[in-house]
Amino acid sequence: MKTTQRNILLIGESEGASKLFIDVLTKEGFQVIYVRNIEIAIQKLMKELPDLILCFYDLNDLNGFQVYNILDNEILKNDIPFIMIFNQFRKNEFFVAVELGIDSFIYPPFDQERIINIVRKQLLKNVERKAFDAIKFESICRMIPYGIFVADHKRITQTNETFDKLIASAEKRNGSYLLNEVFQFNAGTEDELKLSRFMNGLTKDCRLNRIHMQGVDKEYFNLYFTRVKRQGSISKIIGVVIPLKDTEQSPDLNNHTFENEVKYLDPNLITARERQVLQLSATGVPIKQIAERLGISERTVEKHRSNIIQKTDSGNIMKAVFMFGKNYMLNV
Repeated sequence: MKTTQRNILLIGESEGASKLFIDVLTKEGFQVIYVRNIEIAIQKLMKELPDLILCFYDLNDLNGFQVYNILDNEILKNDIPFIMIFNQFRKNEFFVAVELGIDSFIYPPFDQERIINIVRKQLLKNVERKAFDAIKFESICRMIPYGIFVADHKRITQTNETFDKLIASAEKRNGSYLLNEVFQFNAGTEDELKLSRFMNGLTKDCRLNRIHMQGVDKEYFNLYFTRVKRQGSISKIIGVVIPLKDTEQSPDLNNHTFENEVKYLDPNLITARERQVLQLSATGVPIKQIAERLGISERTVEKHRSNIIQKTDSGNIMKAVFMFGKNYMLNV
């Protein structure tokens, strides 16, 4: 049975060997996108989004492992199987390939039936795995009374029924929602800074209180984000949306957040060095990197931050950032 509507990206520089694979795969109904260098491979990967990648280990400027590492983010993000083609069996390279997480391998002799079987097996495994992930997510989340979603960075890819009901008015693009089009994150607030730090990997978890959702203006929700580690540098985000009870919907005037407490700040309240530390803190730079950039010790950075908090009576560095930002004294 021939396979149709399956795109395979083939990366290789040996015309003879590449032609063999092109002929075999095309004959079986696959559409083969053949490239000879990594720059074009990156372009084709992002534009065409192939169902599978075949890559020769022996290339001119790079080897197959280096190509895999360069393409790693896109491969993992889009769940694309990666098969390495070796011109001869080499035990050391085989162990490296296994450790890297490469899905399968093809060694000589390059038999037509064997090539097709390996390709088909990886495509089938990928389809079954995606189906299993969807079923597992749905079975776990079906009975939970809160909105739950999974996102690849800012793109929401999986949702439960409760979440779908909440965002009935939001626009779905290419089978997914965009995070910033579902939730209303107010610019310049502490919540926006917390979310930015979380999205950039500086924190593992994030909680945002009293957030509006698009199309649900009269209600507030608390959001909880957590990062789920995967292979390489790619991670998925799991989010939980919890509606506030009726008694929590109206702001409590006796216990309101500091967003309503912004007071005037004297521009000379903090020193020039403290302003540098605050500016870097506002952009999410960790203490260690602040110390390196300013050529001071981490302990000195912590002392500067403590001084800022004390002078502004803010309680924490994030509130200090917010206060200076609201007074138009900080570029955040």
